[in-house]
Amino acid sequence: MNNPVVAQPPSSRQTQEPEDADQVIVQTDFGIGVVVRTRKSDGIKEIRLRDVKSSTSSPAFRRREPNMLYTPKDYPSVPPSIGDDVICEYGRGVLKEIADDKHTIELASWRLSGRSNVTCHVTTAPKVVRKHTLAEMDSAEKVALAKSQKGQAAKYFAEKDYSGALNAYASAVDKVRNVQHDHTSSNEVRADLVVIMITCSNNAATCCIKLSKWEEASKFAKNALIMLDALYGKRGLKIHTILNKEGIIDAKLFGEWRVKSYLVVARACMEQGEVDDAIAILKKAKGLGMPYIDEFSSSDECSRKEEKASLRALTSQMKEIKRLITEYSEKNRVAKKIEKKKAKAMAKALFGGGDGKENATPDKANKGKDRESSETKQPVLQGKDDQLKASQGQSCASRGGTKKAPFKRKSSLRNKLDREYASVAQSVSFSDQPPQIKEFERTRDGDNDEDETPWQKHKEALILMGIAGFSVLTIIGLRRAYR
Repeated sequence: MNNPVVAQPPSSRQTQEPEDADQVIVQTDFGIGVVVRTRKSDGIKEIRLRDVKSSTSSPAFRRREPNMLYTPKDYPSVPPSIGDDVICEYGRGVLKEIADDKHTIELASWRLSGRSNVTCHVTTAPKVVRKHTLAEMDSAEKVALAKSQKGQAAKYFAEKDYSGALNAYASAVDKVRNVQHDHTSSNEVRADLVVIMITCSNNAATCCIKLSKWEEASKFAKNALIMLDALYGKRGLKIHTILNKEGIIDAKLFGEWRVKSYLVVARACMEQGEVDDAIAILKKAKGLGMPYIDEFSSSDECSRKEEKASLRALTSQMKEIKRLITEYSEKNRVAKKIEKKKAKAMAKALFGGGDGKENATPDKANKGKDRESSETKQPVLQGKDDQLKASQGQSCASRGGTKKAPFKRKSSLRNKLDREYASVAQSVSFSDQPPQIKEFERTRDGDNDEDETPWQKHKEALILMGIAGFSVLTIIGLRRAYR
């Protein structure tokens, strides 16, 4: 094997030339490498080797970077294959087909109006170049990469590989998240970016639901809602017009896709215990979808296939919303009932006592007892009154039939009977435990002073003596304390 011509690497003081825009992948004597830079001053090629076949002690390698090769030799490109990024005399593109000696290349360096692509056919084998990194891609290349990852994610989802589909959808969203548009970005590219952001976010949220990742599902769905709200505010402008022309009608954009996002957010809220929020979100989604259904239903028939597809999708979503509202409302009612029972049990444990019915039963029993006691005691009083009247009647009958002047008759017997009746009336009580009753004696001579106790007679003197004694004791105590 012939040793390559040894070239000196550039010194640190030498100005570093920019790297090649299209870095060709070549087959060297030491393995496959990438031509990073071609010096214009001396024509030396700086090749970064991927795999090294010979010893790194060869003088062709830079000591500080043993995988770098510096040589003026023009090495051939590796054989191209379908899907490689290649460069030909017409520009850079992607190799789509190889038939005999004919290579079909879809050029990416050509930009035409609309979505037209330029395809060329060459007989000379093109050179394979390194794919651009994400930072090196323009907006069109990033959108194209996101589209390819979206297609791969759809395959994973069809195979029920929800984890792989989630990673692919999330990667597609990340590819176009921070796209910086410039004068080369067409309106079609911007419309494609909006569609990718919305659809991939919603599909990633669906994958999260399948994997029970509720918080991530809510984030992806809300991301799609942000894009839809921004597009709704720019209705009638260029991007919205392009989407409508390409078959993405308003019923799909602001009806079907919006409702899908709200359904994911509602399910995530329900799983996180936010039942009231979930029901409110479902009602909001229903309010967004029903106007489009009413619009299509009022007309005789949907004239476009896109309208028919949106009508079917929205009708299915409305049925799902109705079912979820019923289910969540029932769960909310049962949860509140259980919570109310727990609160009652806690209150009973803290404060004691039972419910109102148990507490009301003793009161009613006591009232019944009091009523019975009053009923049993009332006839006693009435009997005494009847006896008193009967005795009065007998006394009057015993006097004989003699009539006396009404103002001159003797009243001693009447006064006696009145006193007895008053004493009986004062001693009557209707409670089970009557209070102590004082007996009043009606005396004409006023002998009540004889029954007074010594305390009642000398009360004021005794109080003064007590105060004086307490003062003397206090003075004595203070003197001892200050000694």
